[in-house]
Amino acid sequence: MQALGPADFLKMPWKNGQGVTTELAVARRAGEDGFDWRISTATVAVPGPFSVFAGIDRSLAIVRGGTLTLNVEGRPDVTLTTRTAPYAFGGELAVSSTPALETDGVPIDDFNVMTRRDGWQHALTQHRLEGDALTWAVPTAADALGFLYCAQGRVRVTFHDGRTATVSAGHALRIDEADAIEGFDGVHVCELHADTPLTDIFLTTLTRR
Repeated sequence: MQALGPADFLKMPWKNGQGVTTELAVARRAGEDGFDWRISTATVAVPGPFSVFAGIDRSLAIVRGGTLTLNVEGRPDVTLTTRTAPYAFGGELAVSSTPALETDGVPIDDFNVMTRRDGWQHALTQHRLEGDALTWAVPTAADALGFLYCAQGRVRVTFHDGRTATVSAGHALRIDEADAIEGFDGVHVCELHADTPLTDIFLTTLTRR
């Protein structure tokens, strides 16, 4: 279990040079794209194309700042907001985006998960925690990974053995299989409680195919 914050994250230009990505977690590899999987945030302020990532499965969600309309090759246009489900698409598809900014001059922040299709798969969900605790099941298979990112507020994570962790806005919690508390059916379960009235989180699981 590893707590991560802004000092642990790495900023870099988009592959196509049109924006900036902040890497939150990554499994690096040799080759053009340089990763087996990557979890990141990015800012979008002006219309333009996405980078192309052949052989990569992508999921995209909005953290804050407005709405983002995607034009995806071979699909109807889709508009993402902070309350829509993450949108999945192939990285080899031609994609362009048009942001509608909530505040002039303040870019949209989005949340991205990418996995190399021939070896990895992922699931991404976003939640607003209100009232009852949310149960999160993290897989315990070899190399499996759970990643919690707090976009707003503060979340308290409670594990079966009584351990707790608190994650504030802009911070993350990484749970690797090696540190897993074995639960049932190949997963271990933790409970997520909002420590503030408005708490938004993103939950990612990564597993090998």
